[in-house]
Amino acid sequence: MDINNISNMEKEIKGKTLYLKDFSKDNTAIITVDMVKGFVKKGMLSSPRIISIIDAIVDLNKRSEEYKKIFFLDEHEENSAELTTYAKHCIKGTEESELIDELNKEEVIGKNTTMISKNSTNGFHAPAFKVWLEKNEDIIENYIVIGCEADICVSHFATTLKTYFNEKNLNRRIIVPINGVETFDFGTHDGDLMKIISLWEMKTNGIEIVDKIL
Repeated sequence: MDINNISNMEKEIKGKTLYLKDFSKDNTAIITVDMVKGFVKKGMLSSPRIISIIDAIVDLNKRSEEYKKIFFLDEHEENSAELTTYAKHCIKGTEESELIDELNKEEVIGKNTTMISKNSTNGFHAPAFKVWLEKNEDIIENYIVIGCEADICVSHFATTLKTYFNEKNLNRRIIVPINGVETFDFGTHDGDLMKIISLWEMKTNGIEIVDKIL
């Protein structure tokens, strides 16, 4: 591995700040991915790294109270096919599948919010999201995606959403702020490295990577 390449990738994704005031409430959606207790607070797939982005996610959601929002909640049955790939996590009806307490407040969730449970890493495939998208894809032009894991659930959703719009020749902005996404450390999965690589890959696929949204 050439460490200089990693450094150059990091430089390519950093250095841009956007402002929420520049995004219309009518055509912008805030998508929060998998900020559930099973990835943040407890369980086999929880990671203390995710705690570091809670404040930024709470802040953005508070400031975007009147925007349309989606909260994806990872939730599986005991026989979920995904559990053959990943350790047992976020089983339906358990605390792990619940939104973390910091976000589970009226002033944070907002007024135009849709809660969507998902049974795979990619929230795009959740039936409830397909329904939401059918109603909103002609209206929403900007999608701000935050949450975890940066290189799995966030990347899968953001990239699929972008390629979906590309297929339909629709010019839609998919935006991922660096301070609002994170991933885990485990074995050879180095969180710092995988976060940089996944953000760089998203950028090469037409997703806007920014430092933060003020």
